[in-house]
Amino acid sequence: MAFVWLKAVPWSTIIANAPLIVDGARKLVSLVRNTSAAGRRDEQVAVVSGDPDAQLASLHARIAQLENEQRQSAELLSALADSNEQMAQALEYLRKRVTFNGRLAAAALLGLILLGAWVLLR
Repeated sequence: MAFVWLKAVPWSTIIANAPLIVDGARKLVSLVRNTSAAGRRDEQVAVVSGDPDAQLASLHARIAQLENEQRQSAELLSALADSNEQMAQALEYLRKRVTFNGRLAAAALLGLILLGAWVLLR
């Protein structure tokens, strides 16, 4: 009886979005790792180099990298938000389905009780 609700789960939606979620999580983790490593490396180069032009070029490169990472993060978050929205819609559908099935079961139980009472009183 516990596995009956598994039939109502929109598995095609879940399976279709699972790779997107996993890829997004991997990209986010690698982005955070690359950002911290690249930031430390750029800071070390700028500090070691006493040349103001080198420091300025390093800062411009760092800003360009941060803008690129911010754009990638925004795209990733947008894709994850879309996936999350689809999952929320699927859960809302399942919630409505559970409510309907509960009411249907209650009506069936009431009908069974009335039928039993009718048979006993007859």
